Amino acid sequence: MSQHIIQVPPCTRLPSLHDDRMTMMLIDFKQSQFVFYKIQNRIKMKLSIRTPFALTVLITLFFSLTEARQKVKKDPVVLTDDLLFMCDKRNPISSARQKTELKWLVEATGKQSLLLSSSAQHQAACWILYKDRRQSKGRSRSLYLQRYALSVLHFASTKSNSTSWDWFMAVDEPGAEAAKGHWMSHKHHECNWYGVKCTAIRKKIKKLALGYLKLDGILPRELYLLDQLKELDMHANDFQGVLPYKIVDGLRNLEILELHMNGFFGNLHKEIAGLRKLRELRLFGNYFAGTLPGKELASLKDLEVIDMYANFLTGTIPAELGKLKKLRVLDLHDNNLVGSVPQAICNLKLESLIVDCLGPNPEVQCSCCTVCCRGLPNAKCVDVKTGAEV
Repeated sequence: MSQHIIQVPPCTRLPSLHDDRMTMMLIDFKQSQFVFYKIQNRIKMKLSIRTPFALTVLITLFFSLTEARQKVKKDPVVLTDDLLFMCDKRNPISSARQKTELKWLVEATGKQSLLLSSSAQHQAACWILYKDRRQSKGRSRSLYLQRYALSVLHFASTKSNSTSWDWFMAVDEPGAEAAKGHWMSHKHHECNWYGVKCTAIRKKIKKLALGYLKLDGILPRELYLLDQLKELDMHANDFQGVLPYKIVDGLRNLEILELHMNGFFGNLHKEIAGLRKLRELRLFGNYFAGTLPGKELASLKDLEVIDMYANFLTGTIPAELGKLKKLRVLDLHDNNLVGSVPQAICNLKLESLIVDCLGPNPEVQCSCCTVCCRGLPNAKCVDVKTGAEV
């Protein structure tokens, strides 16, 4: 990948990834690698031109530290006055049922996050404790925290920033619930909210598909509470920060993870080995760095797709990936990888194997790739068999 740096004045902001022109280009993005390069070039300049980035990092670090402290064995929850009065100073939580619910929230999120009035966790807790009694009252712990997790997502990606959910049927009527896909409606079960699919009998969320909705902020760790989730699709939004550890470690039933075309950064957690049922991993177009956790990825025996192109990965391609007998697609081009594609991976005879192997002096040597690419500033990908540019 080219290390050419484009200098942009701090006050300048590139056009949004979601303007009309780019949206039309993105609709057909799987048919053209060249379109990807244009998008990636725009995405990878965002870190240097977004003035709120430092604040994003600080918030991410704050919640990461809070999360780390919560790994220590927890004592039984004690409901102190600051918790009981946190939502309404004149109307504290008093009923036995609400106190039980509050204990569930403390166990799931932590006291510090709930007491921080500006946090999405605090706003979601107050909403579900006071405003959502019609739907949340009488639920089991699991179903109660399921609804709470989605409400945290809503506040984390809309309430605290300048964007709004870009629903396809949006109208200008501020009270129109249907225009917001019934999200945060006390009249509707969360299984009827836009982008949410649940199991028929238990009403447990199995799919969350919220791509192309202009969501931003930090992906909340409370999504780990969706313990039956099989598919998480948040692609083509504007989420920032590190991928929360609890999401990677907690979604043990996840089969498809699609977070591509966002602003995630940091290393790929080794805890990804906990996603034993994962089949498809699509994280391209982010800022993930460091080396690929080959041993951990190789332990995911059902993995069919690894698509991490257009990141900042370094080192070599791990030979352990050759143990993934079900792997069909491996796309790692437009990173900072070096060396050669291991023979163990070549032996898999993948349907699609794409790395930066184009040109007389490629960054990665490959004798079995289906497509060879080179990075910016002269981005290009060529089909190895036909020689045609793709």
